[in-house]
Amino acid sequence: MDWVKQQTAGKSSPRLVALDWGTSSQRAWLLGEGGRILAFRRREFGLLGATGDDPRSRTHGYEAAFDEACGDWLEADPDLPAIACGMVGSAQGWREAGYLTIPTDLAIGAADLTAVPHPRGVLHLVPGLRVAPAADGSVAGDVMRGEETQIIGALGLLPRTERPPTERPLTIVLPGTHSKWTRVENHKIVSFVTSLAGEMYGLMMQHGILGRTATVGVRNDAAFERGLATGTSVPSRGLLAELFGARVLVLDGLLDPASLPDYVSGVIIADEVRHLLPDYAAEGRILLCGNADLCRRYAKGLQVHGVATETVAEEAAAQGLWHVAVTAGLVRPTPHKNAEKETP
Repeated sequence: MDWVKQQTAGKSSPRLVALDWGTSSQRAWLLGEGGRILAFRRREFGLLGATGDDPRSRTHGYEAAFDEACGDWLEADPDLPAIACGMVGSAQGWREAGYLTIPTDLAIGAADLTAVPHPRGVLHLVPGLRVAPAADGSVAGDVMRGEETQIIGALGLLPRTERPPTERPLTIVLPGTHSKWTRVENHKIVSFVTSLAGEMYGLMMQHGILGRTATVGVRNDAAFERGLATGTSVPSRGLLAELFGARVLVLDGLLDPASLPDYVSGVIIADEVRHLLPDYAAEGRILLCGNADLCRRYAKGLQVHGVATETVAEEAAAQGLWHVAVTAGLVRPTPHKNAEKETP
């Protein structure tokens, strides 16, 4: 089994089934009052595992994957609402959920959700966000799916005194296969841009000459920081030239083959940061949201430019899904003395 299960301490009745369903993996949570995580499951089954030319076959694949993820939860509590974000709502997903065009408020309501009937009930899909391209070509279009929900959750995890709406803008960076740099002002997403840095790293290390040059080794932070320095150097020879330079360093005996992956990671992250930071500096305040190890690397890359960061865990997606479900009326918070803590 490729599931990871987690049960939290304490007692709470299940209120919501929530899924972050991406391209290559699926995370499912059983949430209790206030978005409390009662159980967590992760499976390496994403959009790529269910796509196909036959729509009926694709639908069957999604239904089976959904049932395996949380069918027992729904069998125990048939009336539980279910909500999902991510690539499951893409054109190649279970059902296309559409996009909201920025700038947009982060209050996603019932009318914005797409309902997908299935044998156990209805799954509600969260829409993605898009940047509309300019007619004159001066602004390129962009899209995101799933990250909008992580952002909603990340904002809810901030101390109440620091949560938007505020007059102070905030940049939220979500490192990953397709990293997102997002600008938030007054609880609105006003701009974002996508970087293919993570995918580029994966392709090179799995299918390129750098992958053949590297050998398996332990993590090397010094090599990563050396890569950061190379990618930040001025003047720069450009990303592609610096990446090939990593192979030359190994051939000349100046870089251990086992350290090459960390060095390359540093070069790529440094190049991403140097190009996107000027437009997303947000007065020096940046929030990182995602995998803890990857966020740590981005924090080091930003520190080179004198920018301090704060980090929010990947579980922000679960909190975001809870908040969207509350806003859309899928679940109704039970009033109690700490009810103000339930929603961002």
